Amino acid sequence: MAVTLLYYTPDVPSAATSAERALLEEIAAREPGIVLRVLADRWDAEREAAVGIARTPAIVPLAEGGHDHGIRYYGAPDGYEQETFLALLRALAARESALSPATKARLRGLSAPLHLEVLHAPT
Repeated sequence: MAVTLLYYTPDVPSAATSAERALLEEIAAREPGIVLRVLADRWDAEREAAVGIARTPAIVPLAEGGHDHGIRYYGAPDGYEQETFLALLRALAARESALSPATKARLRGLSAPLHLEVLHAPT
């Protein structure tokens, strides 16, 4: 597995961001192929726009070689979301998604960039 997690977090940690960072550190510690880079700085609109994040905290998962698929994860990947987050990391590492061939073909047919947000409420 070769995945880099860029974790953009505010320079002043909160209980939520401290817990989120601890979870990401635990994931990285358990899998040698996952590298965590914590970027705990003041908001820099130019830098954040360059990497395509709209707010912090944000997790930017990069595939091997730093390939950015445009995935941005906002919020802690814990609870029910943890398995989905781990599946994302496995897919990036394997360079293969679980999408059906028909879905992949349909996505290749898109003529313009697509912005998709999935919102999930804690349970």
